[in-house]
Amino acid sequence: MHFTLGGGTAGKSKAAHARSASEPCHCQCHHVHTRLDAGIRALGAWSASATCSGVNDGPSGLARVEAVLAVLGEFLALPQAAAALRNDTAAYDRILDGSLALADAYGSFEPALLALKQSAAELRAGVRRGDGAVVAASLRARKRAEKELCHLAAAMGHASRHAIPSPADGEVIGVVAEVAAATASASEAIFLRCAAMSPDVSAVVHAVSSKAWLERLRVLPTTKKAVPLPETAALERLEGRIRELENGSEGVFRSLLQTRVSLLNIHNTL
Repeated sequence: MHFTLGGGTAGKSKAAHARSASEPCHCQCHHVHTRLDAGIRALGAWSASATCSGVNDGPSGLARVEAVLAVLGEFLALPQAAAALRNDTAAYDRILDGSLALADAYGSFEPALLALKQSAAELRAGVRRGDGAVVAASLRARKRAEKELCHLAAAMGHASRHAIPSPADGEVIGVVAEVAAATASASEAIFLRCAAMSPDVSAVVHAVSSKAWLERLRVLPTTKKAVPLPETAALERLEGRIRELENGSEGVFRSLLQTRVSLLNIHNTL
């Protein structure tokens, strides 16, 4: 994602202060700008809380991202915002590239969630049947899905660190860049929590593998009877959480595509 500059939260605050001091925004009194600013702050607070606490509240984070993007759509529809973007072609191109990178990330997030859900279902079935081969295959699939989620999180972390608006940017450009930074930061936290939310099934996997080995040695009689285990319930709950995340991810993806349409419409009037 090609945003400008770097820094941290302090950098964002200083840039925002510099903009407001040097160039009062003509949209400042508009209620849309006020709501957008509040949404950015709330999303940033959620990201910080999720990172520090480690609480897996991905659906809530996705809902907050979608809400901020919805207000961003209203903001981009303001004549002042459109005019500012038309007057700064370089910044416009940078923001357009950033919107594509975010949409691409969520386009990859959905398949990764689906793969994680399928691996959980297959693992649950393998554990219940005591099928070591199915268990091993599902664990490999889960590891691949978790690796993809970590890759997406790293990309979002890089994006959030490089999405800080420049003090030279106008107020409108800065606000849009701050939305991109907050969205990327929240997405990093969401993706990381998703990669780490699978329950620990190492004990039951070891038991299933040992049982299968003993059956092959004919120490234990071969059985096809399903065995209910506590781990299967945990995997079933995981599948339910993933379904919630899929719904939230679809909403964010649609909002990101709509943001890109809004930006392209601005460009088409140049």
